[in-house]
Amino acid sequence: MVGIDTRTCLSLLARLLLAGVFISAALPKIQDPLAFAVSIDGYRIISGSWAMAAATALPWLELVIAIGLLTPWLRRASAGIIAGLLALFISLHVSAWMRGLNINCGCFGSSAESPDYVWLILRNLALLITTLFILRVAAGNKHAPQHTL
Repeated sequence: MVGIDTRTCLSLLARLLLAGVFISAALPKIQDPLAFAVSIDGYRIISGSWAMAAATALPWLELVIAIGLLTPWLRRASAGIIAGLLALFISLHVSAWMRGLNINCGCFGSSAESPDYVWLILRNLALLITTLFILRVAAGNKHAPQHTL
């Protein structure tokens, strides 16, 4: 029996966690893209048809890359896209906070709660650190067989 090292186990747990978060975020937005478009519009970066296009496409991207984290040959690409999205989300939260916007982030579907920007930024930073760990482990295993955990 072949032993599994701690980094591989931690990477699997990190990928399962991150995939779960992104699937949980994607599904409510796929079900109600109009509500998500309203959230996107609240950031005052894009609006109208651009917000609706983003609200339609982004949740599907989140779903695909979440599944990609669990697929050996898509793992690194999916983690790279997730890292980029998390950096974007952090930037958007910081921007909204600095501009004094009181909007629903739309992260996990619509909500009537006021945003807690500190929590949103810290949560996304923690997810970004998790993603960077996954990328580091994947880069260290690039010569290992792709059928590993």
